Order: sequence, then structure tokens, then C-alpha cells
Amino acid sequence: MKKTNTLNKLKKQERENRQDLIIEAARTVFGEKTYDRVSMAEIARKAGIAKSSIYTYFTNQEELYVEITVRDTRDFIKTLEGHINTEKAPSIQGVIDLFLDYYLLHEAQWRMTTHFALHGNTSIGSVEKLDCIAREVMDLLETLFQRLGFKGDTRLLSHTLFSSLSGILIAFKNYPGRSDQERQRHMKRIGTMVEVLFTALGETEKR
Repeated sequence: MKKTNTLNKLKKQERENRQDLIIEAARTVFGEKTYDRVSMAEIARKAGIAKSSIYTYFTNQEELYVEITVRDTRDFIKTLEGHINTEKAPSIQGVIDLFLDYYLLHEAQWRMTTHFALHGNTSIGSVEKLDCIAREVMDLLETLFQRLGFKGDTRLLSHTLFSSLSGILIAFKNYPGRSDQERQRHMKRIGTMVEVLFTALGETEKR
């Protein structure tokens, strides 16, 4: 019995390792091209495995993409929760810095998100999974505004903040004629302006 359990654990570990290998390769490929230009054959080549092996773990390209998106977004959610739910005094600026720093560091994740938003076609099941994980992010941003005492439509505020930060990354992540450091500094400066606008709105609500 003990030998059987050990073999089962080894098989499970081997399966998880193979799945992680596929996911890492797919994340890289999805980050380099728009979703509609990626093929399972290309992902297989990147992973160094046969194309047929991918289908042992994922039914199709969309399922693979959604799995990566959910995994990566949950990692971001954990980071965001650490600031909003455990900090005694969370701040809009803190969340802005966290958001920009996270996606500047995890560039492939960000490219995947924007590429798929523009070019991906989702089935009903995939839409539900993506909507669910997106709502978790918005719930946290809404919690931020509620903890800071905003009285208006905090859901709308959470959408506005997310859209503002996404726009900063889209517009200036690869802005020509500047170094990476200069682009990052500029994005942070714009982020500070976003914080000023939200803070002014909060002060207006309190009057």
C-alpha cells in the first residue's frame, strides 16, 4: 500500500510539473502575440513537447488561456488583499503603486490580458470564469473606497480606477523615445495625478 501511495504521489507530481511547463510556455507565447495569432503547435514547440501532449491537460487553447489568467489574477489578488485588507490605513496611492509595479514586473501577464481583451473570443463558460475573477478584483477596489469613507457609487469608482491604471500601462508601457526607467517614472507621475483626482472627489463628498 505504501509503495502504491508513493507511486501515485510521483505520478501526480509529474502531471503537475508537465502542466506547469505547458502553462509557462503558453504564458510566454500569449505575451508575445495577440491571442488570435497563437497556435497550440507554437505553444508545444516552446514547451519542448508534442502538441498532442497539451490536449492531455487542456481541451483547447481558450481553456489554457483562461487557466493562466485565473492563476495569474489570483496571485495579483493576494498582493492587493495584503494592502487593502491588512493595512490599518490603505491608500489610493498605495494601490496605484502596487498595480503599476506588479504589472511592470509581470509584463507577460499584462500583455496577455490586453491582447485577449482586444482579440479573444470566449465561450459562455470561459466568460463566466473570467467575469468571476474580474469581479474579485473590483470587489477589492470597491472595499478600498469604502474603507476610505467614499459615499458615492463605489463600484463605479472601482471601475474608474482600474480603467485609469490600465490606460496608463497601455499608453506608456512602450512609449517611444524613452528608457524603461523614464517610462516607469512617467507612469508613476500620472498615477499620482490619478490619486489627486480621486482624493479631491473624496473631499468633495465629505462637504
